[in-house]
Amino acid sequence: MNAMLLPLFFICGVGGAEPKIVFDNRPEMGVPLEARTQTRVDSEELKKLYATLTVKEGEDQWPYTFHNTVSTIKTVRIRYFNKETWKSEKQAREYVRGFLANKSSGLYSFQIWSQGVGVPEIECLVDFTDEYRNKLRDEQKRCDTGRLLIWNTEACFRDATGRWWFVNGFDYYHSSHPKGDRRLAKPKQPK
Repeated sequence: MNAMLLPLFFICGVGGAEPKIVFDNRPEMGVPLEARTQTRVDSEELKKLYATLTVKEGEDQWPYTFHNTVSTIKTVRIRYFNKETWKSEKQAREYVRGFLANKSSGLYSFQIWSQGVGVPEIECLVDFTDEYRNKLRDEQKRCDTGRLLIWNTEACFRDATGRWWFVNGFDYYHSSHPKGDRRLAKPKQPK
């Protein structure tokens, strides 16, 4: 009888302590698991996927540009930014605004970089336009909140359908990031 009560005593004793509660608003490290494990697609299916991501259809050039996806975005909510890099919300907001407007960032359906990434410099939630959401509903596709994770030259974007896209932001990072090396960025073309 005592042998049966002893394990019960330990279980009750361990469960009686209050849990530690901490605040941590940093996103998880690395590329999200669902992004790393999503299935790769062939080029025909990729064209269809890209057509759902952007209003601009029929583009057959690789890599696609991340800039084309901006027409489907209504609101970007910055959830986290590295306060050691950006001293104010305004600086982080301007960096994200420029990142979205940058026309040289390539968009891929698979992870294109080989190095590991840590905690993102910026994490955003993305709300899409009503027109785009209605288009997806009409096509009987899911329509969720998007997500944008920006590291240094690397970024991941989850569209409204849940598909993750991998963004190469090399030029923008080196031309606009506080830690970027301006000598590595392509010179800006005159207008």
